[in-house]
Parts: sequence; structure tokens; C-alpha cells
Amino acid sequence: MTGPARIVILGAGSIGCHVGLTWLAAGLDIRFIGRPTLVGAVAEEGACVEGDGRTRLFDPKELAFSETPEALSDADIVALCVKTTDDGQAAADIAHHARPGTVILSLQNGVGNAARLQALMPGMTVVEGMVPYNVIRPNPTHVRKTSAGNIIAGRNPVLEAALAPLAGTASPVDFVDDMQAVKWSKLLLNLNNPLNALSGLTLYDELSDRGWRRLLAMLQDECLEVMSAEDIEPAKLGPLPPALIPYFLSTPDWFFNRTGLKLQKIGRDARSSMADDFAAGRRTEIDFLNGTVAEHGRRHGVPCPANETMVELVKQAECGGCKTWTAGEIADLINRRMAGGAS
Repeated sequence: MTGPARIVILGAGSIGCHVGLTWLAAGLDIRFIGRPTLVGAVAEEGACVEGDGRTRLFDPKELAFSETPEALSDADIVALCVKTTDDGQAAADIAHHARPGTVILSLQNGVGNAARLQALMPGMTVVEGMVPYNVIRPNPTHVRKTSAGNIIAGRNPVLEAALAPLAGTASPVDFVDDMQAVKWSKLLLNLNNPLNALSGLTLYDELSDRGWRRLLAMLQDECLEVMSAEDIEPAKLGPLPPALIPYFLSTPDWFFNRTGLKLQKIGRDARSSMADDFAAGRRTEIDFLNGTVAEHGRRHGVPCPANETMVELVKQAECGGCKTWTAGEIADLINRRMAGGAS
């Protein structure tokens, strides 16, 4: 490879657009593959990215958006930002169009992405990554980061060299040796996705309510027990060790709302990606989030009634069932499951 690496963002949704536009603003060579409606809107309006105290506007002439996978053919790196549920089609497109050995950076939710993608694309080099922050899209061509954090990725010389220019910006990529620990810690945070979606609230309003936070603490406690059974030591991604987060979530509103919400810098209008899926009528990633905790719990004999309940409620909602619950109603369902001896 001579000159700057060409990076293709496959899956130009909220996360994909924010990552790609941020990297483009830093001078990297970025191409995007997204839905036809987005490609058309960007061609007319350009794009805007916000985050970390900065706003950058792009003229349409500065952007390279495509709706077809042919753009993968000259990629040195593919940043995979599609939903985990769309891995099959994305992997087929990459395998067909990209050069053998292309670095695939998976910026997806879930903990088993690398192994699954490597099996689907044996000729590619798959590197796991993690996006810790939330992104919203006020309109199709405008993306805004609404919580704190930097992207984390596994070590790879091609990737590290390509993303080195980000080191001096407000959005660096942190490279680590143990991505398993990072991915499981991110899973702890993602366990809130179904709660937020089922609450019908913004993340700020949901997390301002101790009832919802106690439910999240239950989900995380089960996940921490599963990690212990698998001998996984989760990475510390924020100011608190993962084991202390459930305790912190359970503190009274007067304390948490003055500290926790500020630490995460959660935007007032932010919602989880699963809430967006509900609104758009899309299939969710519940099997790769709370479903993963429940599955691993069954392997080790660790009861996970709270996470099993979340899987059940989300799948019912996907099939047209109730999409809005109170924290008390969900707590009652979990308690009944526990009383019935479900595991």
C-alpha cells in the first residue's frame, strides 16, 4: 500500500456516518456505502457531524457516498458498521468485491463478531473494534455524538498506521491487546438498549429514574456472573470498575443525577439504537445483547431471568406486541420469572 489508506465505511447509518465523517474531517481518505435515500440526500445537501465540542459541515463535492458494494474493490480497510443482524449480506459483499487480506474493522455490538466474521470471510483480516458512545441523527444528513468516549480497536499494524493521524484530534482511536474484555464491558452498557426502547423515553429521562436504573443493575449483575463463570475480567471503560457500576446505578436519584449523567455527558435527546429500530420497524440486535448473556448463562448454569425477560419482551414487540412498559411492570415480570424458577 502506497499513500494514505483508503477506508470504506460499510453501513453508513448513524454510527457509520459519525465515524466516517469524523475521520474525513481529520484528513483520512473515506468512502461510504449506505442506503439510496441517504446517498441522494447527501448528494443534494452535503453532511454535518457534531461531537466533542466540534461541528463540521461538508459540501457534497467533498463526500463519496455509494449505494452499491463496488466501492469495496479498492478499499485497504473496511469499517463494518452494519447491524449484527446484517452480517451475512455484508460479509458476502466484502468477500465478493474486496481484495484478499483487506482489513475489516468490526465496529458492531456483540461479543462474538470477530470469530463469526472470520468464518464468513476466511480470506480477510478481521479486527474487532468498539464504539462506546451514542449517536443520533436529527435529520438524514446530520449526525451528532450524544455521550462520551473514544473508539477502541484491537492491534493491527495496517489499521494503526492508517488511523495514526487521529492521535492529535479530539477523536483518537485507542488500541488494546485484549478486545474480549473490552467487548464484554461494552455489552454491560448495551444491556440498557432494550430497557430504553421499551420505556419510550430518552436515555436521559430513563436513566434519571431509579426504577429503570435498578432494572439495568439487575441485567448487569447477571452478566457479571456469566463473565465470572467464563473467567473473563471486564475492562474498565469509564471512571468506575465494571463490578461497581450496578451499585452506582442503584443509588438515589438525587445522587446519581448529579454525577452519573454528567460523567457520561448524555444528550437530552439521545435514544438507544434499539429504540431507533423500534421506530423504524426493524429487527433488533437483542439476540446478540441480552440474548448472549442468557445463552452463556445456560451454558454455565447461571440463572439470567432478567435478561431472558428482556429477550422475550423485545421479540414480542418485534411481532407486534406491546412496545411501551413501565419499570414497575417489567420488574414484576422478572420477579414472577424468578419465582417460577426460570433459568
